[in-house]
Amino acid sequence: MKNSSYIGMVFIGISILLSAIAQLLMKAGMLVLQEQNIVLVIPPTFDEVVLFIPALTWVLGGLFCYSVSVLCWMRALAQHELSLAYPLLSLSYALVYIGAVVWPRLNETISMTRIAGILFIFLGVLVVARTGQKQTE
Repeated sequence: MKNSSYIGMVFIGISILLSAIAQLLMKAGMLVLQEQNIVLVIPPTFDEVVLFIPALTWVLGGLFCYSVSVLCWMRALAQHELSLAYPLLSLSYALVYIGAVVWPRLNETISMTRIAGILFIFLGVLVVARTGQKQTE
């Protein structure tokens, strides 16, 4: 694997990880709103904005992670074919599920059906990665 190809894979990995973290942080922010029975009203009053601050902190953290993820993704696309890079993004679905199950705050349940789905995602990514690797050799 060429150095630039390796760097591109690192950027793909960072993008996938940050994308998953972004989803988890935004879900945590929405749970804060739900726990406090806050309804989004447009335009909000000052008192309502103050109530949003804890949730907004989580959501803004998620949006920041997404922003950095997009920058990493653009760098990765400069190094790899879209037909290889894009399927790798599905790994973020698996990471979000694993993160949601592991992080007690999100209170997600684990099920064998979902685990089977995650395994299919990994298998699909492996097939795409191996196919792309053989074509470039």
